[in-house]
Amino acid sequence: GGGVVIADYECGDLKVFSPQGEQVQALFRPFAGWKDATRLPEHSGGLWTPSAIAFVGNGTAWVLESDRNQVVLLRLAKWKFRRIKVFRRPRPGVEIVDLAVADDELLVLCLDHGSGENIIKVLDKASGEFRREFGNESVGAECMAAYGAHVYLADPYNHVVKMFTHADGVLRKIIGRQGSPDDESDDECDDKSDERGSTRLGEFNEPYGIAVGNGQIIVSENAGQRIQVLSLEGEPLQVIPLIKDDAAENAMTGRVQIAGGLCLEEKRLWCLGPLWNPNHVDVFVRI
Repeated sequence: GGGVVIADYECGDLKVFSPQGEQVQALFRPFAGWKDATRLPEHSGGLWTPSAIAFVGNGTAWVLESDRNQVVLLRLAKWKFRRIKVFRRPRPGVEIVDLAVADDELLVLCLDHGSGENIIKVLDKASGEFRREFGNESVGAECMAAYGAHVYLADPYNHVVKMFTHADGVLRKIIGRQGSPDDESDDECDDKSDERGSTRLGEFNEPYGIAVGNGQIIVSENAGQRIQVLSLEGEPLQVIPLIKDDAAENAMTGRVQIAGGLCLEEKRLWCLGPLWNPNHVDVFVRI
C-alpha cells in the first residue's frame, strides 16, 4: 500500500509511515537498560542510533548504526530481527554516513574526517563481503542515490551533484554549480531564479539529500531551503520550497527549514529529517 520506513537515530528504532505521512509502527527499539551503545551485546534485539536503511529483499535490510559506526544485515520478521553480518569501519577517522543498493551490491558511503573526502565501499549485498572501493572526488557528501548503472552524490562543499558508474568508480558527470542569489554574472539567467530570490535554478546552495528515479534527479539544499527537481541531464524542472511564505505559520507548524534525506516512493517524494528531528516528514506529490 505504499509508505516509507525511516531509521530513527534519536529513538533507536525503525519507523513506518503511511502514504499520507502518518506514523503507523515503531520497530526494534533497543532495550532500555542499555545506555552505552558500545556495550550492547551483538546478539541483542535492539538497534543503536540507526540513521540509514537499504532494503535487500527476501525480508532483509542493511541498517547503519551511526554511533557504533557499523552496518548490520537484519532479517525482518514479525517485528523482530536477527543480526546476520556486521561491516565495521575500515579505519579510525572514517565515518559511515549512508547506504544504497545497486544490483547485487551494497554501496557504503564513508566520510574521511581527516581529509574531508568521501569513499564508497562496495560490498556483496547478500554476504557483506568487500569487493572494492572508489571515491576521493567528492567532499563532505552524506547522502547518495543509486539509479541504474550510476550512483549520485550530493557534494555540499563544491555545491554540485556528481555521478559515478559504480561498476568501475569512474566520475562520469558533474551536474550544477555553486550559486548565489547575489550572482549577477549572467544577466540572461535572471529569469531562472525561483520565486524567493534564491540561487538560480540548476545551481545549488549546499546540496544535501538526493533521490533519483523515473528519469529525474531530486536534490534538497540545506542553505537553499528548497528541493530542486532536474532531468538526468541537469535541466531544472521544478522547485519545491521547504518553508512557506508565512513566517508565523512556519513557526507554528515547525515546517522543516534544513532538509534531511530524500526518498522516492511511487508518485510521492518524501523529505525526511533533519537528523535531530527524523520524525518530521513532508510528503510531496511528484511532477
